[in-house]
Amino acid sequence: MTADEMARLDALLRVPSISADPAHAPDMARAAELVAEEVRRAGGTAEVRAGGGHPLVVGEVPASPGHPDAPRVILYGHYDVQPPGDPAAWTSPPFEPTVRDGDLYARGASDDKGNLFMLVAAVQRLAAAGELPVRAAFVVEGEEESGGTSALDHLAADAEPALATIIFDSPMIAPGRPAICTGVRGMVYRRVRVRSAPADAHSGLFGGAAMNAAHALMAVLAAVVPHDGRLPDALYAGVAPAGPTEVAAWADLPPGADALAEAGLLPGDPGAADGFHMRTLASPSLDVHGLACGEPHAVKTNIPGTATATLSLRLAPGQDAPALAAVLDDLLRSGAPAGAEVEIEDLGVALPAALDPDHPVLVAAADGIERAVGRRPAPVRLGGTLPVVAVLAARGVPTVLTGFGLPDDGIHAVDEHVRVDHLGLGTRAAMEMLRALGAIGAPAPL
Repeated sequence: MTADEMARLDALLRVPSISADPAHAPDMARAAELVAEEVRRAGGTAEVRAGGGHPLVVGEVPASPGHPDAPRVILYGHYDVQPPGDPAAWTSPPFEPTVRDGDLYARGASDDKGNLFMLVAAVQRLAAAGELPVRAAFVVEGEEESGGTSALDHLAADAEPALATIIFDSPMIAPGRPAICTGVRGMVYRRVRVRSAPADAHSGLFGGAAMNAAHALMAVLAAVVPHDGRLPDALYAGVAPAGPTEVAAWADLPPGADALAEAGLLPGDPGAADGFHMRTLASPSLDVHGLACGEPHAVKTNIPGTATATLSLRLAPGQDAPALAAVLDDLLRSGAPAGAEVEIEDLGVALPAALDPDHPVLVAAADGIERAVGRRPAPVRLGGTLPVVAVLAARGVPTVLTGFGLPDDGIHAVDEHVRVDHLGLGTRAAMEMLRALGAIGAPAPL
């Protein structure tokens, strides 16, 4: 990126736009306006829309003269970031962008301000040169990291035809090895509370006879957690198998044993390393995220009367999210001992989506990335969840989900960073992608 582009990205990174913290509402508004200014800088129009949550930036940069039938391409991203955690754990302050050894460190450097800015800079460069072959419709939200729906609602209601959507919010495989996402997993998110008594009891008086809420919760969770890497059969309903092109691409990915070791993680069972890519990209998975009962830091021999857990079920493409949510809830309740009261709180449901790597839009995008990078992107599913992809799939708008961060960029962690040279590489790739999509022509009406 040019020095001027880097300075403007620096200004955006300095804004602590933490959507999960209400105290940062003024910062959210400031970051949204900075994004809108960048769209206007490209010669477009932009507005910052206030709603029930954080501001949504909606804008459009017209195609350059000479492109009367230019297709409309939606460019989606988010300007909000995760909380930084303990600032003392960072090598440099999280909202003071710092370059060290070729990496730009800051919260949001990779997820998603850095990747978003590559798309913005690409449109600005093409527009300034009179070579923008598409109508670039920007939708940039401030609720991606906190579960808001303003962008999803906007895109679901957008009736104007679009040839494609481009999202820079998934990693490369490794330096010089780009990827295009061919699917995202959905999610069923739950909080489970088990109550066995109105209050805690003394284990010396009632231990061995009274129901223990912690034990009851363990039984509830045992009904759904994996055993030897396998979930209950009912949680695999509807899985769309990965295609041969995708499976072949896994051979070019880092081996599962290496991926786990580099993250400092142990295999969950003897088959986890060999089945790593199938499990994390193309299959459902269930994880318990938090447990709470009693007072674990106190010396107190009590029998807990209540116990709580949060957990999520990741859904593979092809699965019916509402149906699997009901199946999960039934399994949780089935594990409870007789008499235990089980309360299940719905923390959200997101749909999975599959993307066809042979679709003309994804092929054109891959052509553009290959011209910029010198290597064709591998078709790889994303193990995470991105609800916007499912919304766009329901509209029939093909989504190009890619990005130019790396798996070790530390997103959602301390010392988040992005390679400085990848900022320029991603910008050039976005320019080539837009040129390739412009050559396809206008989309048919929906």
